[in-house]
Amino acid sequence: MKIVYFMTPAYGHVLPVLPVVRELAAKGHKISCFATPAFRDYIEKCSAEYREYGREFQTLRLDEVTSDLYVLMDNLINLNEKLYDIYLEEVKAEMPDLLIYDSMLSFAKNIAYKLKCRSICTVCTIGFNLPVCLFSNIATSSVPLVLKHGGGMRRLIKQDKRFRKVRGLKGFKLIDLYMNTADVTLVMTPYRLQPLSWTFPKSVHFVGTTIKEQIEMLHGAEYEDYDCYISMGTVFGQNVNEMKEFLELPGMREKKIIISVPSAPDWMTAMPNVRAEKWVYNVDLIPHCGLFINVGGVSSVYTAMYYGVRQISIPAQEEERYNARIMKKHKAGFYLKKYDTEKLYNAVKNIDRLEPDRCRTIIREADGTAEAVRLIERHGLET
Repeated sequence: MKIVYFMTPAYGHVLPVLPVVRELAAKGHKISCFATPAFRDYIEKCSAEYREYGREFQTLRLDEVTSDLYVLMDNLINLNEKLYDIYLEEVKAEMPDLLIYDSMLSFAKNIAYKLKCRSICTVCTIGFNLPVCLFSNIATSSVPLVLKHGGGMRRLIKQDKRFRKVRGLKGFKLIDLYMNTADVTLVMTPYRLQPLSWTFPKSVHFVGTTIKEQIEMLHGAEYEDYDCYISMGTVFGQNVNEMKEFLELPGMREKKIIISVPSAPDWMTAMPNVRAEKWVYNVDLIPHCGLFINVGGVSSVYTAMYYGVRQISIPAQEEERYNARIMKKHKAGFYLKKYDTEKLYNAVKNIDRLEPDRCRTIIREADGTAEAVRLIERHGLET
């Protein structure tokens, strides 16, 4: 098969699908992947062709784009309209047997529809549909955004409807901006961890994670054992003083701690029990930690589950909150709705109450790489 894969150029969207790309290439399929230079080596090591996005993605600050749902909506609508016009003729000229695209890239879904090309959508988070959105934090948190940005949202929806009408595309669906579907949709999460899984159509498959292969492919460092690993991104940045108080508590000073932080403050580097790193290899570090404190990103949560490591999540975004709720439901970790030094310390003191082995079994029993490749080949080779 000749396959074109449009990736969202973010680590959380690219790394989980690399094992699938590698296996497809190993089986003789010709696969080319659109991404940005940060991912070139990863893709080429999978024996796939790297193809570079233009400046539309090169200048995009993903942390700013995803700051809230309205900002995300604004950026995705305008970006996807530009990319549709840029890549339609390029895809048409080579006419692949199969078009694969990340769930946030509705331009690729529109290209597949326009060219009547078989398509696969990959989802590197849990699956989202209307019921999931209605019964999650997304619904309640959207109310203030609608009140604040209602006029802008109506303008964006009208803009996209006009765009689709002029180009003869399917009508606008708001859910497409956050989770596209395709002829076949592959969600890289186990069925047993997917909320409201029965509400999805049969074309959506919950295949499981690719962590087993990621461990092999993304191995890069050896680590000592640590009592606690902290990786909290913007949550840390917004609570630096409170985190200092937390780390200076007598019970924390006794622990051996490693922290992933872009720039370590002087007080942190002066702490003899704390090691600060700008970058760590999660798949290598997490199994050496007794506790993992994170923001609830799906890759972090699932990797900790894979190794049976206890965790505490303090989410910053809506999807992360859902991941944290799933983790809490299965007793793999504690979920704090916002940063609070006292509550965080109490959670640390009570981690022995957690039962991470149950989720370890769930994560390991589903072979996401093999199942994804099987479904891609079955769909792409259908006559």
